[in-house]
Amino acid sequence: MHAHILNPEYVPRVLKIVRATLFPNNAPGPPKKIPDAEEAIAIRRRCAETIVAAVPRVVLGRYFGVSADEHESLLGEVEEMLGVLGDAYLNKHLIYNLIELVIVRLLPELGEKGVNELMKERIGEDKDL
Repeated sequence: MHAHILNPEYVPRVLKIVRATLFPNNAPGPPKKIPDAEEAIAIRRRCAETIVAAVPRVVLGRYFGVSADEHESLLGEVEEMLGVLGDAYLNKHLIYNLIELVIVRLLPELGEKGVNELMKERIGEDKDL
């Protein structure tokens, strides 16, 4: 990762690629249409089918306790698990934890000490924040 992505020579190129991907023609993309209930069910079903297809049958059988013949039952179980992602409260905490993980990976000292401790260390022990 350090050699290919965080290399100072590649950072401008990577940022240009990310910017072009997120903002084609240097402008935000069109607003997304919120799917109705039927579309949401179809999206969840396609997602469950993709997950079931990607995981080996042996793992699915052990994890869900069903045989490979019970395909519909398996899809129903995966769809039910995906229903957790519809909870706004859980999604908020998931995003916060992902952001925290990225920040701690980039700045490992934040995982060991808090922001106030780091600021005191930077400014000096004698000054209060």
